[in-house]
Amino acid sequence: MAKRENEPMFKQVLGSGWTVEAELATSRELVGRLAADTAGRVAACVIVAMLVAYAASILLALAWASLILVNEFTELQIARQIRKSTVTGRRWLAAYFVHLCLGSSLWTAMCLALWTTGDVVNMLMAGAVVLGILIHVSLFYNESRLQTLITGLPPVVGTGTMIVWSSFSPELKGEDKIVAIVALATLVGYLSVGAYRSVTTREALRALVTKTSRLAAEDPLTGLQNRRAFVDLVTERTNNGLSEVLAFIDLDRFKPLNDQYGHSVGDEVLKEIARRLIEQPDLIAAARFGGDEFAVLISLPKGVDGADRRMHALHERLTASIYSEVGHVSVGASIGWVGPGAKAMGMSETFHAADVAMRRAKVERLGVVEFDEVVDSAALASSAIEIALRQALPAGRIRAALQPIVSARDGKIVSMELLARWPDSGFPRDPAPNDFIPIAERLGLLNDMLWSTMSQALPVVAGTNWSLAINVSPSQLTSRLFLARLSAIIARHGVSPQRIELEVTEQVAFRDMEQNCAVLHEARKLGFQVVLDDFGAGYSSLAVLDRLPLDKIKLDQAFVGDLRERAVTEKIMRATVALAHDLGIVCSVEGIESAETAALVASFGCDQIQGYWIGRPELVSLQADRLDRAS
Repeated sequence: MAKRENEPMFKQVLGSGWTVEAELATSRELVGRLAADTAGRVAACVIVAMLVAYAASILLALAWASLILVNEFTELQIARQIRKSTVTGRRWLAAYFVHLCLGSSLWTAMCLALWTTGDVVNMLMAGAVVLGILIHVSLFYNESRLQTLITGLPPVVGTGTMIVWSSFSPELKGEDKIVAIVALATLVGYLSVGAYRSVTTREALRALVTKTSRLAAEDPLTGLQNRRAFVDLVTERTNNGLSEVLAFIDLDRFKPLNDQYGHSVGDEVLKEIARRLIEQPDLIAAARFGGDEFAVLISLPKGVDGADRRMHALHERLTASIYSEVGHVSVGASIGWVGPGAKAMGMSETFHAADVAMRRAKVERLGVVEFDEVVDSAALASSAIEIALRQALPAGRIRAALQPIVSARDGKIVSMELLARWPDSGFPRDPAPNDFIPIAERLGLLNDMLWSTMSQALPVVAGTNWSLAINVSPSQLTSRLFLARLSAIIARHGVSPQRIELEVTEQVAFRDMEQNCAVLHEARKLGFQVVLDDFGAGYSSLAVLDRLPLDKIKLDQAFVGDLRERAVTEKIMRATVALAHDLGIVCSVEGIESAETAALVASFGCDQIQGYWIGRPELVSLQADRLDRAS
């Protein structure tokens, strides 16, 4: 109540949230609605003028109609200026309110002139018109208290004048006087109250819409913008490129603090961080993205050095100790930022750049990091590949490629290794398997990629006597449904399990060894062949020969890289091949790039060979007859 009493009088009358700017915005909306009703108002004016001329006075009708039409023409001119005016909008707003008051007064004056004639017909017409004025006010001017007052006050004052005149008029006597006064007062009072309720209802609805919009765009804990609202604002402001500083902030040590002291203290810290962000000089917007992640958009100080100093000052402010219910606590902050100095990027790339810089600041404990096109390009590319991969895989743009594995004895194809390729990716260079397969594993998409590429390759293999070698990671083996899904896919294409080779690395022996070995034993029971890939690339390959149920080993290409130069390597290969044969295991060699190397490893007793000299991986769209024999 005290707050209400301290408000200026005009605020109490027009509403506590009233501003000239808000009134101008409301008036611009109103002139559009009134413009659509111009023909109706002119028609009403003509009809009323004709009735006045017929029942009362031709001179009064002509004078009144002329003034009303001039007023309507003036409204068109003022409305045009209000809609297009920017700097001088306030001046035209004042002129518009004068026009509204004058128009309402002209209609009311005509009603008074008719009422004071004392003629019953004229008085009925005057009463009907004044009621029509109030109905028009409640329908068209209920967006604003000021507009309702300006347009509604003249007919209310005019009605009061009519009532006073009726009370003292000698022309009205007895029941006529009572009926005229009571009817007019009741109807005008009802419509006046209705107009007031209409405008207050509109205000309540606008307040509700404003509150709902604010809540939809606001983080409920800190009061900062949420991610969606921040992204929309930044996108709108930077349609022509980034001209401000965009910074992503991630708090350090927040989770241990939250776990140690509880969520109430954690919430206190987040609110204090939000308050410090709001106090940032030249702040345009601040947002909480969720958890302990924040973002800010700051107008650019002069020079990039100024921006860097501003970011370091922000870092110092955020990492200063915070007083809470448990005493002083502190958190760190990792800030990554990007400004107009960076190469022109789209909005999504700009957000990724700030995020990549922030993650580098966090990993390397640098505090504040500006996005660097050279240093951060690999991480940015990885992020872009991740986004594109999520779309490319379900769209079938990850393609299957087959590389032949041949018999070292006669050169005939015995197997095909299934590989994944990403042609026509849209990147300047199509991502290599080493670029996108680790990302697919991190995202849990390896199985989806395997099923997709197998569905492409199995129709080619099904009509031959080749085996199909597929690479399987330890993470895939942990899935209980892996073997069942694999069996279902090959059955659909008419390929038996005996023709499928599961290539695993020695990591399966050191990550969930018991579970992985159990899966591989189950695979062999179903008929699948188990192959140890990259044998010799690790440190414990000989030990895994005893641990894993193997049908074949593939010697890593490191064996053949310097085979002719190093006699020790030759002896190791001969011994490994002999050991594999003693264990009943087929021995294959990768990395064969010349006829001489192929002949040499064949002389050691190797069973199968693979490499670019044998054949490069080719997309399965090529006809099978191109893969029939090695070159």
